[in-house]
Amino acid sequence: MVRHPHGRKVDHRHRAVEASDDALRVLRLLLEMHGPVVLYLAPDTDGYTPICVRRGEFRPGAGDVLAGQTAWHTELWMADRFHVGFDDIDVRIEVRNRPQRGSASLEASCGFRFALRIEKVEDAAEFVEEAS
Repeated sequence: MVRHPHGRKVDHRHRAVEASDDALRVLRLLLEMHGPVVLYLAPDTDGYTPICVRRGEFRPGAGDVLAGQTAWHTELWMADRFHVGFDDIDVRIEVRNRPQRGSASLEASCGFRFALRIEKVEDAAEFVEEAS
């Protein structure tokens, strides 16, 4: 069981969070520049564009959950409105070459923006069955 930074139990952890090669390169650059970082899918976002902040500056809210972890122990946290139903999906972290204007996310200063690609696990299982 994962612990919430404020001492609460976190009872939800995503089973798979992957990162594309490009996302791994950007994460590595950010780690060299800022130290450990956290990706956070805030409640006021579109559901696909997490913000990236320094781990020491991240303060999860009461309903936030640790959805998973990717390279170099980079955690992906989600607001409670997004994590419902995430047991049945796979999440992949990718990058876009166009940052959002005015974004406070760390990767925006490098000319990139992280994006989540979300796929249902059952769709993949059906694809495997059809291919067999």
